[in-house]
Amino acid sequence: MRSFVLFLFCTTLALNALGQNSARYLILFKDKANTPYSINNPKEYLSAKSVARRAKQNISVTINDLPVNPEYVAAIVATGAKVLFKSRWFNGALVEASTDELAKIKTLSCYKGIELNKAVYFETDLGITKQKETVRVSQVLEELDYGNMRNQVVILGADYFHEKNIQGNDMLIGVFDNGFSRIDELGYFKSLFTDKRIVDTYDFVAREKNVYNDGSHGTNVLSTIAAFEPGSLIGIAPKANFALYQTENNGGESPYEEITWLLAAERADSLGVDIISSSLGYMNFDGKYNTVDYNYTYANMDGQTTIVSRAARYASRKGILVVNAAGNEGNSSWKYIIAPADVDSVFSVGATDYNLNYASFSSVGPNSLGQTKPDISAVGQGASIGNTIGTGSATTSNGTSFSAPQIAGLCALVWQAFPILNAQEVIKLIKKTGHLANNPNNFLGYGVPDLRKIEAFFEQDYGPLATNEEEMYNITVSPNPVYRTIQLLVPDYLVGEKAEIKIYTNSGALLSSNSMELSKHTALPFSDQKPGLYLLKIESKSIRLTRKFVKQ
Repeated sequence: MRSFVLFLFCTTLALNALGQNSARYLILFKDKANTPYSINNPKEYLSAKSVARRAKQNISVTINDLPVNPEYVAAIVATGAKVLFKSRWFNGALVEASTDELAKIKTLSCYKGIELNKAVYFETDLGITKQKETVRVSQVLEELDYGNMRNQVVILGADYFHEKNIQGNDMLIGVFDNGFSRIDELGYFKSLFTDKRIVDTYDFVAREKNVYNDGSHGTNVLSTIAAFEPGSLIGIAPKANFALYQTENNGGESPYEEITWLLAAERADSLGVDIISSSLGYMNFDGKYNTVDYNYTYANMDGQTTIVSRAARYASRKGILVVNAAGNEGNSSWKYIIAPADVDSVFSVGATDYNLNYASFSSVGPNSLGQTKPDISAVGQGASIGNTIGTGSATTSNGTSFSAPQIAGLCALVWQAFPILNAQEVIKLIKKTGHLANNPNNFLGYGVPDLRKIEAFFEQDYGPLATNEEEMYNITVSPNPVYRTIQLLVPDYLVGEKAEIKIYTNSGALLSSNSMELSKHTALPFSDQKPGLYLLKIESKSIRLTRKFVKQ
């Protein structure tokens, strides 16, 4: 995490050495041959929600979704080395090994190489630092629904969707950060626990479930999305579900944190996370890692080179909408965005003030391939956040760390409102509402979005929204016209019913017949048919209806 928390002053309270006797390496395997897993049975290693997310977006399960071969892992363990984690996407294992054990690993027939060709963590590293952060507390505005967060919420038009009862409900957001200190004690997060909307937690540094006892940067970040204390703090998507992952070692910056980001992304994918919110980024490292062998250059900011950018690319290509802070290097000699904000498919976020002016600390683009970055912006100068002092209250801070989660929350609102979209279509639609959409630049991208405009752009691109009771309470084809996939919006009372779905030409010729269990967003491929008018007939125990639709 590079300079993302401006004006947050940290006091280290304790330094607990890990006490490792060996270095850590990301060992890469040659293949996934003879694996007991199959792409035809993904529910063995992916959750039903993860499989459904792929199916909805027409994303196939591929070989890099398969877990690593258990026999390869066993072979490493047999050398005496310790396997800490496994990576499906990189086809490897994070291993703690002595020099002798590493030499044995290199002789294994399954061994391909070592990521970076060097250790990503040494026994003499600082270890896990338990820290407490203090912040400058500002006066809370009383008697206002959103409290201090009103301005940043209204600027994005999130309040417009809140009034429609679209508050991120049923969307699952994974937040990656340095810890989420005291969120189980703070009043503005109470509803997360009473509603049981924290569905998973893991500290990939300490290798434990508890993420509430470490850094508070994640707490501040999460507050911009999830806070719900009317009159004090209300975030952008206060009814969303969350997976909270600590990937940062507060003792120092190292390539190991890129590995933990990768591991968190794979866990998020398996869980079925819809959106990743990451206020983290990497270019240069600390201590023994602050060398040309480890540090990155601007040329590496191509979205394809760094470990973390490759991980984010994988996540995006699995149908996860990845939102990442652009970085706070605008006033430094580096000045450019940092990984993984450099990835083409990652929704990278810059910072503005409340007048939509560029905040000078915000990292600028383009990436080293010349692609416009950041993609979008939100308030990051004087942003309102929750703090961790006492029972919690509002404060202000600067950083793209606080712009990015606002946009992640915004994505949750848009995806809830328009569930027929895929992740990249959500990004495209939000960019259209930016105040610089007609003239994007490498300071603010497409500018600050406004959800009040988004329904018009949706109708322009995907057809009219449901407007009558029949469309609201029965199955709807949306968008209509259909482009490559028939998307059926199914009301809750029909979800889980078995139905027969038949598609006919306008002249009555049967094209296809499918028996299936209806899901909230049922998708049928339809890319191989000619443009024209078609009929779709659905029959279940509760409903029998016909819908006309147009293929374009």
